[in-house]
Amino acid sequence: MYDKAKEITIKAKRNIFNTNIGSQLTSLKGEGLDFKEIKEYAYGDNIKNINWKATAKSNDLKVNVFDETRQLNIIVAFMISGSMKFGSVKIKQDIATEIIALLGFSSARNKNLLFPIFYSNKNEILYEPTFDDSIIYKVVKDALEIECVKKDVDYSGFCEYVNTFMKQRSIIFVIGDFYGNVDLSQISYNNDVYALNVRDRLEEYPLLNGEYDLVNPNTFENNEFYITKSVANKYKKLLEEQDNKLEEHFLQHQITYGKIYTDDDIFLKLLQIIKG
Repeated sequence: MYDKAKEITIKAKRNIFNTNIGSQLTSLKGEGLDFKEIKEYAYGDNIKNINWKATAKSNDLKVNVFDETRQLNIIVAFMISGSMKFGSVKIKQDIATEIIALLGFSSARNKNLLFPIFYSNKNEILYEPTFDDSIIYKVVKDALEIECVKKDVDYSGFCEYVNTFMKQRSIIFVIGDFYGNVDLSQISYNNDVYALNVRDRLEEYPLLNGEYDLVNPNTFENNEFYITKSVANKYKKLLEEQDNKLEEHFLQHQITYGKIYTDDDIFLKLLQIIKG
């Protein structure tokens, strides 16, 4: 019997552990969490770590050194909504699952503490935080099988939930399609947050022609629409306006943001977003 969860975990593990670029996915900006010392700048040092105050005092270029072996808390949050059950190439729920697998094995490779969260307007599944990558198969299987339809995301509730149990600075990956009222400001002040927007190109530009009976996956209400190129263009423009506001919100709160489409190479796209 075909086991999609097994296929996804094997592929993710191979990408993270058996390729040169797999190790780069673990080079998260959380390295700045544990300051060690100030030293003279040397060729190859990250210019983002230049200590300008120390440089001005000494007239020599100085950089901050961080303890890269420090354990990080990695929260991987799958935002459960009905709209994730859509896709013209692959289902968005499946793409989110592949991202979860990659981030899970990346966390395990660096011996970081992984906190999987599945959240809609409540915490859907309770997982204990773990260093053990053997849990990833179960998390992947749950991500594939969890019922998304008739569910919607409460982003404010999610932030409150995270802030109640996580008191240490963490790296938080929020995976969803970010429709509706999105506000991650409550978790952005004390954490490094990555918003990973999973989208399908057809949902952003429904270039269809004719009458369609469309179902709202969050409420299961259906309505008939006559879609033309003009209607598709108006819809595309409205969605672009919403996404522009979304990007402004993330930029304002220093949240790293990127889109991953259902026809993308998931691993390479995720790597691009994390490396900035």
